[in-house]
Amino acid sequence: MIIESLKKILVCEFITSGGLSAEALPESLVNEGSLMRDALLNHLAEMSQFEIVTLHDARLAPSPLANHSIEVGNGQFHHVFSEALATVELVWLIAPETNGVLLELSELCYARHEKGTLFLGCGFDSMLIGTSKTLCCEALQQANIYTLPVYAGEDLMQEKYQVPNAQDINQWVAKPEDGAGCEGIRLFASLDDLKVWIAQDERYLSYLAQPYQAGVAASFSMLCRNGKAWLLSCNEQHIEHDGCHFKLTGITINGMSNYWQRFETIARKIAKMLPDALGYIGVDVIIDTDNESKIYVVEINPRLTTSYVGLEQALDYNPAKLILDCVLNDKFFVPNLAKKQVDIKL
Repeated sequence: MIIESLKKILVCEFITSGGLSAEALPESLVNEGSLMRDALLNHLAEMSQFEIVTLHDARLAPSPLANHSIEVGNGQFHHVFSEALATVELVWLIAPETNGVLLELSELCYARHEKGTLFLGCGFDSMLIGTSKTLCCEALQQANIYTLPVYAGEDLMQEKYQVPNAQDINQWVAKPEDGAGCEGIRLFASLDDLKVWIAQDERYLSYLAQPYQAGVAASFSMLCRNGKAWLLSCNEQHIEHDGCHFKLTGITINGMSNYWQRFETIARKIAKMLPDALGYIGVDVIIDTDNESKIYVVEINPRLTTSYVGLEQALDYNPAKLILDCVLNDKFFVPNLAKKQVDIKL
């Protein structure tokens, strides 16, 4: 299959495309989603090879960077998305793991893939592991990659359940099983406090617990194909917390370039762990401040991440073209790329 025969592409960034059309629109999510969407649309437009179709929430202005933008009214997203899928030759999906959204929409794209619409995303196993913190933790442990243990909320509610070495852990975090980024994460001074919180409103059904790991929050962007990995950038994440909640305020692309070799080693291990990973993957890590030999992988995102916004400037190369080359070409190779430092403010 060659790219010249694939002209019509649907770009769907969930938030701006009306995925929350039946809910209030959080300004921060709209801002972050718009940044990713517009960066990708710009890069695709630069290639002059596509008729770009996108969706837009009726409360938001359509992007002028698309050739066609379909308005999505209250509660209409799934219907409009499914109809649009049937009219294009490629689909590029950007969606959060929250509430199973990324996995659900990916499954619709897999179904259309069988009918001729090329899905520019990872295979099902990688998508499933990337959208479940429990499955991700298990896969990382089996691959001998440092990660943080996960304790299911339901297990914590059992009276006789004991967390190993809990007395040695000073702080804990509660996370949604399928959350995205900092969304829904809360910090607690003790495991008992966390248990009290997740017992309320049956949060234990969808939340898990992890020890809080002090360290430098970082991430890296990578390409994957057939079990191989190519590192694109090593990033510093600027995360603030008020003693309870966490918030990502910015990213410095290649702010952690001194860790390039070590991140590259982890990237290669992840690619072997996820042989059906394809295209862009974002990986969140924590570098232990007390023992820098330990770099913990905390999340694998099988989709574009906010770091993508700064990649063209950092690489001196169109990242959409790079990703498409990776997805479409069996003999993919990475050209010489720059490693510039770029700041993204959120």
